[in-house]
Amino acid sequence: MALASILRRSHIILDSTHAKRTVANLSYKIFGESSVDPDIPPIFLFHGLLGTKKHWESFGKTMMNMTQRIVVAVDLRNHGDSPHVNSHKYEDMAADILKLFSKLAIEKASVVGHGMGGRASMCVSLMAPEKISALLVVDISPVSTCVDLREKFPKIMSMMKEISFKEQKKVKIAQREVKRKLKTLITDEILLKAILSNVTMKSTGFIGWSCNLDVLIKEFKHILTFPRLKNKKYYGPTLFIGGQLSDYLPPDDLTAIRDMFPRAVITYIPHTGHSLYADDPKSFLEVAIAFLKTHD
Repeated sequence: MALASILRRSHIILDSTHAKRTVANLSYKIFGESSVDPDIPPIFLFHGLLGTKKHWESFGKTMMNMTQRIVVAVDLRNHGDSPHVNSHKYEDMAADILKLFSKLAIEKASVVGHGMGGRASMCVSLMAPEKISALLVVDISPVSTCVDLREKFPKIMSMMKEISFKEQKKVKIAQREVKRKLKTLITDEILLKAILSNVTMKSTGFIGWSCNLDVLIKEFKHILTFPRLKNKKYYGPTLFIGGQLSDYLPPDDLTAIRDMFPRAVITYIPHTGHSLYADDPKSFLEVAIAFLKTHD
């Protein structure tokens, strides 16, 4: 049996350092597969921590209609319908994305990512720049990590871990109970809604979390810090969109960002926080679509 076939079957690939890396087959949803030009590079959308591809669905449809390009919304590893695996480094997520590109026969694509998904998008752009036609990062920096992410999310995931679903028979009732408990910690309604979407009926017939909480907690140190990929740069068109009221993308980071992404530009949407695409979807789409239509 050919080596390439063995590696595909075992879901293990060899990276440039010859170290074994487990690669996940990501779950995805395609918009516009039969109605737009397949020769134009598609747009891939990646959610943030504790999110899923469902959060991008309405934007995916709109982006497809406005750009006339195929749009693919993706569940990153340990989230949504994608596999639960034992690691959660950005290099792992980038390898998953490249495997998905190969599976879908994608030669080149634009990538859009929010938060953790933005860092995964940056990582794949640095690891395989020839595969990326444009990079759009939503409210996250590869340079610094804000206090909100560093301090709030461990508390949130710890509280999520403590919640028991043993007595719950219906997802809606379980979600109401989770909301009641988490509201003592989370004031951001958008974040709370995203977390509630993780409460689901499992294939076992019992209610539980769709995200892999155990691994996300164990690997959180890797989520906090963007990897330093030595001598890697992405010279393609790069736009960072930040929320004016958010601390996730400090303007002072631009100089260091351009060490990795020389063409990077930062713009901010007024009166929006970290979930700026939900706070002001109209303004977000205007900026994002203008960028994506210019760089296809």
